[in-house]
Amino acid sequence: MLCAGANRGAGASRRGAHQPNSAWSALPLKSIKRGDGRGRSARLQVRADAAHTASKPANAGTVVCIGEALFDLIADQKGVPRDKVKSWTPHAGGAPCNVATACARLGLDVTFVTALGDDELGEKLLDVCRERGVKLHAVQRPAGRPTRDVFVVRDASGDREFSGFGLPGIGEGYADAFIEADKLPLEELTPGSVLVTGTLGLSYPVTAAALRRAAAAAKGAGSTVLVDVNWRPVFWKDTEEAKQVILDYLQVAERFPSARGVLITAGPEGAAYSFRSPTKAEHSGVVRAFDVGVVDTTGAGDAFTAGFVYKMAQAGGLDALSANPRLLKEAVVFASAAGASTCTRAGAIHAQPTLELVEELYRQSQKWYNFW
Repeated sequence: MLCAGANRGAGASRRGAHQPNSAWSALPLKSIKRGDGRGRSARLQVRADAAHTASKPANAGTVVCIGEALFDLIADQKGVPRDKVKSWTPHAGGAPCNVATACARLGLDVTFVTALGDDELGEKLLDVCRERGVKLHAVQRPAGRPTRDVFVVRDASGDREFSGFGLPGIGEGYADAFIEADKLPLEELTPGSVLVTGTLGLSYPVTAAALRRAAAAAKGAGSTVLVDVNWRPVFWKDTEEAKQVILDYLQVAERFPSARGVLITAGPEGAAYSFRSPTKAEHSGVVRAFDVGVVDTTGAGDAFTAGFVYKMAQAGGLDALSANPRLLKEAVVFASAAGASTCTRAGAIHAQPTLELVEELYRQSQKWYNFW
């Protein structure tokens, strides 16, 4: 399975209606249709937090997330360039780490594979993951390599843009550029498991080799492979070379034409999906974004991914989900609710919703979709 797209403010809208966007034409599978709820707006209220003990879906295997963990240094001032920002607030993040903690908060069994520095930032990231119940036995600690930090500026509306690192260059000196392939927990990749990877690590040779080995092992074991195609120019020296490197990796994890499914998030324009069932039937569509008060979109796409993985596990796996158009659409709406809820607070991990919060927002979508 391939998760592709802009990954910006997934599931959240300030306007409450779809707008035309080039993301729809980028979907490589056929029969994309507009979703329901055209032209209707509903302002949805999301509570700030709620205590909830998540329950693991029956027959769900381990979710193995591999890639970077870091601190986003988010600009406190909106609408100004990096050199004009007066202060920054650190938030734990990194897409694979975000997905790991979000999946764990929804009740899934999660192992996180990354490399952290033997420093204060690394210890704080471990504490954040432990608090969420993420398993950390596969975390590597390469000597002499610091934990990554990245500066994030925001426009006047809250949308974010990565504007460089604390270290010079493309961040090749950080610990997560050195995830070693021979230390991967490959035994956890089973037919019931899900491997979630990004593509930012492909810019660093050591980590790139680990990602390729994990994807190949998962495919061989019958695991579901979900690739989040993150595009961040600050991670690459040559953007043209980057395109080919990413496409080559997607061949390992099943390139677009042969992928079992594609998800595209497009912020306020909603989300598009297209999946092939085990019988080769295609189910596709577009779902609208939730209209919420957006504070910060950082990590929304990662919460969307976690929400979809949760519903896939609840359905009994990718085969069962992709064979049922009703369940598939519900999964994408649920994922959008998870992403939208995350947008109502600052930070990627701190803002992640409990299962109760996602279900509360998801239930309000019944006025748009004929699920019940």
